[in-house]
Amino acid sequence: MEQGSKTLLIILGTALLIGALVVVFNPAYRQAFAAQVRGDPAASPIWKSNREYYPDVTLPAAEPAPQAPAEPLSE
Repeated sequence: MEQGSKTLLIILGTALLIGALVVVFNPAYRQAFAAQVRGDPAASPIWKSNREYYPDVTLPAAEPAPQAPAEPLSE
């Protein structure tokens, strides 16, 4: 069991390292990361290209979710 958790830890660490390298060396991903940190994900060049390529896919408007009507308590 210990060997399995060690292997999983190595896999996850490697994936994290590869992801960090992609963000560091790819300008579009670097700008996307910066947009996320700023709190403006719509400014990401990746989101902009996806919006042009997939025009039917949009972010939902910020509105509260509909609530179910309250059921009366039965006694």
